[in-house]
Amino acid sequence: MEDRTYEPGPEQAVTEAAPAEFPACEPVPQADTACAPEKAAPAPEIEQILAKAVRHIRAKRGGDLAAIILVGSAAREALMPHSDVDLLVLVLGKDNSHELVRVLTRNIDIRYLGVAVAEEQVQTSPRLPIILRKARVLFELEAAGSQLLQKAHARFRHGPPPLTIHEKIRLRTDVLHWLGKAEDRQADPAVARHLISIFLDESITAFYQLRGFWPASPTEHLRFIVQRDGALGDLLRQALSAADLADQLATARRIADHLFKDIPSPARID
Repeated sequence: MEDRTYEPGPEQAVTEAAPAEFPACEPVPQADTACAPEKAAPAPEIEQILAKAVRHIRAKRGGDLAAIILVGSAAREALMPHSDVDLLVLVLGKDNSHELVRVLTRNIDIRYLGVAVAEEQVQTSPRLPIILRKARVLFELEAAGSQLLQKAHARFRHGPPPLTIHEKIRLRTDVLHWLGKAEDRQADPAVARHLISIFLDESITAFYQLRGFWPASPTEHLRFIVQRDGALGDLLRQALSAADLADQLATARRIADHLFKDIPSPARID
């Protein structure tokens, strides 16, 4: 088998990591459909962290390890001071577990996934092609990681599958459900505002699904929407910044009217 492993420079010695528990990988932001260009090498500290994480995983998994793939903000070279480093680890057989380790200044979020499951999810999942959009293989056997990235890039170029009219009606109904609950709870402003926040999150998700875009990262949602639908972007900003509950509810209703203007209500049977 061919073994391709990421290694740091000779000056980048690293120390051992301690295992723990772990959260999910961060989605990769939407961009143009061309594959990502080559990026400059990560900062020296990140090189050390990655090399140590790779050694930890190889020692732990042994013979069932197929590939280690860097995803998330580290792969995009967009790490913030409190960002985790996210790794997707492909293994032989079945696995769908998480692990948390710490190396130097970073938590390492490791998701284990069977190769066959990962290949299936690349074709069916709304998130995995985005996660792998700008990913980088750190270690692989028999090109397992590279082949998965090629499949993810191909699906990304095709775009997400279009919704049927029945799926659009269901989506509209589900999103408006949260706005209706918020309007029902106006007497309790804290609860109403919480429900509006859920409505806004669901509206943003619906925008991507209805327009046929892969979702951007959470920090890029507003910028992405403003560039493609300025009116909706302005309404979202107004709703997020509204100090008065009545104004926030009124703006939320305008968002719903704008977003679902071409989608009918469920069929009546009375």
